[in-house]
Amino acid sequence: MYRRGVGSRTRKLVIGGAAAALLGSALAVGTGMSQAAEQGNVGASSGNINALVPALGFSPGDPNATADRVGPTGVNVPGRCPPTQAQVNAQVALQNANLPSGTDLESRIQRFEKTLSAMQDLKCPASSTTLLGRLNSLTALRGNANRDDVLRGLGLNETPADKAAATGSGDAAAGGATGNAGDSSGNINALVPELGFSPGDPNATADRVGPTGVNVPGRCPPTQAQVNAQVALQNANLPSGTDLESRIQRFEKTLSAMQDLKCPASSTTLLGRLNSLTALRGNANRDDVLRGLGLNETPAG
Repeated sequence: MYRRGVGSRTRKLVIGGAAAALLGSALAVGTGMSQAAEQGNVGASSGNINALVPALGFSPGDPNATADRVGPTGVNVPGRCPPTQAQVNAQVALQNANLPSGTDLESRIQRFEKTLSAMQDLKCPASSTTLLGRLNSLTALRGNANRDDVLRGLGLNETPADKAAATGSGDAAAGGATGNAGDSSGNINALVPELGFSPGDPNATADRVGPTGVNVPGRCPPTQAQVNAQVALQNANLPSGTDLESRIQRFEKTLSAMQDLKCPASSTTLLGRLNSLTALRGNANRDDVLRGLGLNETPAG
């Protein structure tokens, strides 16, 4: 009986010690997690969210608007868009426990992506802001060996597209690949291929016959200036070379801008001219052909 009593008391002490150890471990883990959170990304609290969320780049819409208005990229957007900066900031905070606060490339990209996601939740298109074009100018840096030098000259949420717009020069492309020119207003007009068809009527409601003989929206194509601006917004660097691939890229990026502006390629002559360039890829004499062409001239014209 005595031996059993001692064994029972010992077991109680062992169990009690184990429970205390478990409690201590839990407290240590909890404390460690708290410290890790403090040392990691800044939480998306109201205290810092205003500094971390990128500016939308366009004036807020009228919440009571029922008609569209022209957005910052030249396309129609709902008149109520974008929301206010404060509304977007609040939505980003709601969506994200942590928002990266770093000045490295991926932290910058994530802040733009999360802001665009908040815009989507608030039922407003990216085209009611300048966020997407500025984000594209950041993602274009992923393959740039000099991206750290480019980023060093930028503010927390500043992008190469912002820099180009602010300086009106090729400064934003200073770290770009050799031979590429920054898409600033100073050189974009010379680099973007001509659309090859007269601009549409922004107020048109009926179709018209495009340059390839098919019907296109009467409001298409946009003006050359609108397309040039959209290309600049999308691209931190636009190839300026006379080699085949540089020519092809300029046409492809211009067609991408057309798509963003909600106008079909068939409202221009771009696609046919691009096809005449891509056909040269298998041509052994392509250098001789290109030598006789202007900067954006093609075998098709």
